[in-house]
Amino acid sequence: MRLSARLGSVAALAGTGESVIDVGTDHGYLPAYFALTGSFSRIAASDVRELPLAGARQTARSLGVEDRISFYLSDGLAGVPEIFETVVIAGMGGETMAGILSACPWIASARLVLQPQSKLRELSACLEALDFGYEDACITQDGGKLYPAFSARRGAEEWDMVRALILRRDPLLGRWAGMLADRRERALEGLRGGADAASERAGEQEARLGAELRALRDIVKETEKW
Repeated sequence: MRLSARLGSVAALAGTGESVIDVGTDHGYLPAYFALTGSFSRIAASDVRELPLAGARQTARSLGVEDRISFYLSDGLAGVPEIFETVVIAGMGGETMAGILSACPWIASARLVLQPQSKLRELSACLEALDFGYEDACITQDGGKLYPAFSARRGAEEWDMVRALILRRDPLLGRWAGMLADRRERALEGLRGGADAASERAGEQEARLGAELRALRDIVKETEKW
């Protein structure tokens, strides 16, 4: 079984272990891959909707590993009756991920492997509040898009995903930071040209976006030295 580049990077970060659950499993490719490779002894998949979960079962059935995977119809981890060593969430917005993690009573004992599609700032704030640090991180190109992914656990020393990417000297970091910087620049232009540009709230947003833009431009410059 061959995973896409995006899911392959998630699987690589997950590595091996005793147990794993793929939250929001969709087609169920990751649990099936873990079962086929023997990466984990206990494997589960969950999804909030019945149709994707049925699709995940079909994927596992077609590959002959359905009996090695537990399937849960669950909103995040709320309806999952087991505790898992590794929790994988890939392809959701950062705010949704933060809500799932914050609502799980046993999440402090888990190792997380996350691939957010958006709202990275909100997710990072949630992880810091939960006392999680970044363990490893990578950026993968798939279908012309860039996908950041990372692993995190309580007690890890690195609190900044970008710093983790710099330490790793990720070859796609400069491109990804440049893309984010361009977005911040466009947002700043829109804010300055808006009807409430002189308001206190707009001033706060402008200051935040400006700081983020400068930090991202500095990252681009740093990667150009590699």
